[in-house]
Formats: sequence, structure tokens, C-alpha cells
Amino acid sequence: MENKKYLNEENYQKTKKKIKVIAVIILVIGIIIGGSLIATGLMKQSKVNSQYSEESKTNVSQQLEIEKQNIIKAKTELENKIKPIEDQIKTLKREPFTGFNDEYYARQDKIEELEKSIANDTSSIEVIDDALDESFNHCKFNEAKNNVYTSKYCSLKLQLDDISNDFNKSFDSHGSIPFYMFGAFVIIASGMISLAVYMFAKRREIIAFGAQTVVPVAKEVVEDVAPTVGNAVGTIGKELAKGIKEGINEANK
Repeated sequence: MENKKYLNEENYQKTKKKIKVIAVIILVIGIIIGGSLIATGLMKQSKVNSQYSEESKTNVSQQLEIEKQNIIKAKTELENKIKPIEDQIKTLKREPFTGFNDEYYARQDKIEELEKSIANDTSSIEVIDDALDESFNHCKFNEAKNNVYTSKYCSLKLQLDDISNDFNKSFDSHGSIPFYMFGAFVIIASGMISLAVYMFAKRREIIAFGAQTVVPVAKEVVEDVAPTVGNAVGTIGKELAKGIKEGINEANK
């Protein structure tokens, strides 16, 4: 039966090639993942820079001014709409009091009915006045943020306040730092792992190189020591032969 040799040069070269391919794959995957993380961080930072740019501030300011004129116009229309009803209410309230009779209660019911009919419009006018108040930012509260007339204006105003705040820009910029850190870590770690795998594949060459640097030194040591050892052995042999010869001579006497 034919013996199959597993530790031959062909199998070694195939195994080494596979290990080197694995090392390259690890490095490529690490670069792709790490590069993707870093690219994500760069995109986030670019978005922050664009959001807080002077161009963005100017654009929002222009939209805010347009919307401001719109709600001022809406306020005027509401005031014109409710003015006849308010005048009617004032007229009813000026009528002289003649006692708690049917006419009085009918008049009160009419006033209450008219006030209810303009309650929403009156409330909207008050909300618009609050939203336009420069001394206090009423747009932070739900009444102004959710009002049909002031919701867009308040959204733009809050957006302008946000992008004009340097602290907010700095805080948002920090959100991209973890992507840079993890991306760099993945690339460095994959590079180290890939190098370790590659060195493992080249271990025989490394060992051979180490042996090549050690063998000449050992050879020099042997060459230096051999003559000394040879001379010592020769001297011992001569002395031993001399002793044997003298012993034989003594015996013959």
C-alpha cells in the first residue's frame, strides 16, 4: 500500500498560500468596515457643518421673515373678521339694565353665543401676539407650536435659535468622534491580526533565516575549538605511549 506523505513541500506551499489569503481577507474586511465607520463620521460632520453654516442661517432667517409677514397678515384678517361681532357684543352690553327679566337673559344668552363664535379666532390672535413677542420666546410652548397659524413660524424660529448656538454645534460635532475612533480601531486591529496570520504563514522562512544567522557562528566556534581539542588529544596520546613504553622497559629489566 502506497504511503501518502502529508509533510511534503507541495502541501506546505498550498497551506501557506491559504493562510496568506486569509490574512489579506482579514485586512480588507477591516479596512472596509473601519473605512465605512470613518466615512459615516465624516458624513455626519459634513451634515453638522452644513446645518450650522452661515448660508443655512441666512436661508432660515429669510423663511422666518416671510412667515412672520404671513402671520401678521393672518392676524389682521382675523381681527377684521371678528370686529363686527365684537361691536355687536359691545352694543348688547351697553343696553341699560332693567332688571332680571326675559329681555336681560335673552341678551346675556346672545352675548354668550357671540363670544363663543369668535373664541377660537380671539385665542389665535393672542397666540400670534405671543409668538411675535421678542421679549420672550413663547414658541417653546405647545400653545404656539401647535397653533395652526403660528406652528410653521415657531418651527423656523426654534430652528434658527438652534443653529445660532455654538454649543449646539459643538455638541452635535462630538457625535461623529466615536465613528472615527471605532473605525481607526478596527483598521489597526485588523492590520495587527492580518500581520500575525501572515507571519504565521512565513514562520518556516523566519526560522530558516534565524538558523542561517546562528550556523556560521557555531561553525566559527567549532573551527576555533577543534585545533585546541586536537592538540590536547595528541599530547595526551604521546604521554600515554611514553608511559607504556617506560613500563615495558622496566619489565624487561
